[in-house]
Amino acid sequence: MATFPTEIIAEILSRLPVKSLLRIKCVCKSWSSLIKTPNFILLQLNQTLISNSDRHLLKSSADASFYSAELDLPHNHLSFTKLNHPLQFDEVELFGCCNGVICISDYDKIDVFLHNPFTKSHRKLPMKRTPNPRKDVVLFGFGYDRNNDDYKVLRIHQGYSCRKCCYNETSLYSLNNHSWKTIQGLPNSYYLPYADSHGVLVGEGLYFVVSSDELDLQLRKRIARFDVRTECFSLLDCPNHDDKCKTNWDYLEFHMRELGGELSVMVIYLTKLSSHMLLPYVDEDNVRNRVLERADLWVMKECGNKNSWVKLFAISELTSFSTSVTSIKPVVYSKDGRRVLIEIDCLELGWYDWESKKFEKLTPRGLPNTYYDTSYMLGSLVSLEYKVHPETGTGALPRKNKKNNEDLDNFLSVGFKLRL
Repeated sequence: MATFPTEIIAEILSRLPVKSLLRIKCVCKSWSSLIKTPNFILLQLNQTLISNSDRHLLKSSADASFYSAELDLPHNHLSFTKLNHPLQFDEVELFGCCNGVICISDYDKIDVFLHNPFTKSHRKLPMKRTPNPRKDVVLFGFGYDRNNDDYKVLRIHQGYSCRKCCYNETSLYSLNNHSWKTIQGLPNSYYLPYADSHGVLVGEGLYFVVSSDELDLQLRKRIARFDVRTECFSLLDCPNHDDKCKTNWDYLEFHMRELGGELSVMVIYLTKLSSHMLLPYVDEDNVRNRVLERADLWVMKECGNKNSWVKLFAISELTSFSTSVTSIKPVVYSKDGRRVLIEIDCLELGWYDWESKKFEKLTPRGLPNTYYDTSYMLGSLVSLEYKVHPETGTGALPRKNKKNNEDLDNFLSVGFKLRL
């Protein structure tokens, strides 16, 4: 019986979802060896990125376990299952997703892990404690440096006293070096207004909403971009919001997400002071829930160009949603790019068609009745236990059986460049 060339087999298998690949490893030893090779891992990841397939929703909460569900099943069927992870407790705070790897921690932000939920490989980061976790703001960002083939975790720690930033430290973790280093952070005049809005990864940039008392009310919020490769910060302008509305930051919220490879900002207009994602020094006893008036979704078509902000749609009629909406967050585009999955008040989830202005509510199965934050990730075979070099295709994974790998020699001699 004729056999297919190894490169043809690799091309075919690379189009399968990760769960299927993990199951078929037991078909034969040659397939198992092939699927473990660094080049195949990168080839499969490339195929997933290009086809925008094997997408999974993630649900994290301070009060419940970590859950995941396949996103693109027929009839919008969302069935969540509990996701295993290396943390000691069930509650997980999610900092970001990149190439099928997630960055998570406990809610004290002490035990931080990089973890691939499919391959179960993980790496625990060296411990860094926060002096005053109740008053200080600590935000993270997680990204991939393609030139150096390195996964990096950014940690921004700001302390406050008498409503002024008195402590500002920024450090960066490198998976290659397995260590933290202190880097030049944000200017001291800029602070992080949202205490639970971690960095949004778009390409090789991590984006944070920042604010400064030195700016007038119209420009009180800006966007800080951290370049994962150069390890430097820069500042960008937020999209122009409606100057007819109240523009004090107490009345506006900015929710950033990556959508279709572009940075997006959902500008939320509230009637009064928002009751969540506040600075540590805000007196919560004086805070009340407020009603959302309108939500505008902006996307930046050209990275770093303030003139490239485009308003995709505005939600002003909320009759399709539940009453007393206070927050709307974008999650991900549909496969055809005509709808966006939105999360409402961390409770409801559904597809919004901005042309017809219709909202299709989803009914997830398998979730406890609690508040959740929704993210998404792609399935991958990326391992955190050995180094993969995209350009050369070499890695630290040993070949235990030379006979079963003879057909892979030519395949392994060609590297696959990771496209992000």
